[in-house]
Amino acid sequence: MSKLQPALRIKGENVRRFRKLRGLSQAELASGICTQATISLIEKRDKVPSMNILVRLVNRLGITLEDIVVENQDRIQQALSAVEQKVRRGEYRDAAGLLKKVNARRLIREQDLRNYNYFSGMSELFVTQNLDEAIYYFGRVLNGASATAADVAGIMATLGLALAYAEKGTTERARVYVEQAISLFNAQPLNEQRYLDVELTIYWHISRIYFELGDDAATLQHVQSGIAIGARNESLFLLPELYALQARTQARLED
Repeated sequence: MSKLQPALRIKGENVRRFRKLRGLSQAELASGICTQATISLIEKRDKVPSMNILVRLVNRLGITLEDIVVENQDRIQQALSAVEQKVRRGEYRDAAGLLKKVNARRLIREQDLRNYNYFSGMSELFVTQNLDEAIYYFGRVLNGASATAADVAGIMATLGLALAYAEKGTTERARVYVEQAISLFNAQPLNEQRYLDVELTIYWHISRIYFELGDDAATLQHVQSGIAIGARNESLFLLPELYALQARTQARLED
């Protein structure tokens, strides 16, 4: 056991988060197991105590070693990143398959949990087409304690709600949410190159929502904005979809 222990790396921040979730002080967590100073070293310096102490601490917290071991947390981050790439490319079925491998209970960071809920909402919307479940997951993103007025997850989840309500035929709610998403988007424009795919996705979703709402002028406005941004950045991402929607809108206008 001692030969394996040096290779074990833990994330003290996760211990602290679980401890606070359980409503325990450092002294209460340590009681009968180790000293409060040991808990402090674990949380602040990722100090690995003896395996016996570590096992007793995770048992008291009602978690497993996998919840705090660095390598397992790294794998979770890699899994969420893979899901994000699939969602960004519109490969929702593949994203749903990858998402099934992520254990939501092991998500410690609130932003990870918000992303997980957003990905789940998109999966329910585009794969299982369970609109009520999609609305539930998007709502959980927006109810996050650290949600800001105009962060990417908030914008995308608000658009997700608009898409879901548009699919349900609840046009007034869809319009409220798409206008709210546009307001959030305008408050925090995503000008950095790394956000280009996200920005184009936002224009694509806004355009298709307005198309479903029968607002042809708004559809063409946002389609053309998306096309212009793609052309300016020499990106083909979603370009066929944007042009196709523009054609459908102009056909509806008999243009």
